[in-house]
Amino acid sequence: MENPPSAPASVRRRPFWGLPVVVIAVVVIVALFVVGFTGLFANPVRSVNPDGTTTLAGGFEPYQCNSTACDGYISAGARSVFVVFPRGCTPPARGATISVVGKPAPDLGNASYRATACS
Repeated sequence: MENPPSAPASVRRRPFWGLPVVVIAVVVIVALFVVGFTGLFANPVRSVNPDGTTTLAGGFEPYQCNSTACDGYISAGARSVFVVFPRGCTPPARGATISVVGKPAPDLGNASYRATACS
């Protein structure tokens, strides 16, 4: 038995747009990884001052707000802290980015603060 002669192998070329698509995909994946990684480890506690106060910054989500008092969460990335504002403060808008100075309030629970002034 003889083997039939094989057909010449055809040379297959990659499309000209293949390399730019791969480069763009890699850049997008790296950017999404950086944004996701940063968001995961973001922290609303910006600094702890020598006088015992803490600077908090992030997006505000109200818990209980009325005309005389407001409590809510300040979140950054995957973390959030609970904040109680002094009586008479105008409540921040839902989703607003705020910065507040507060003192830790362990009587309210872990990661809870009492704001020293209105935002």
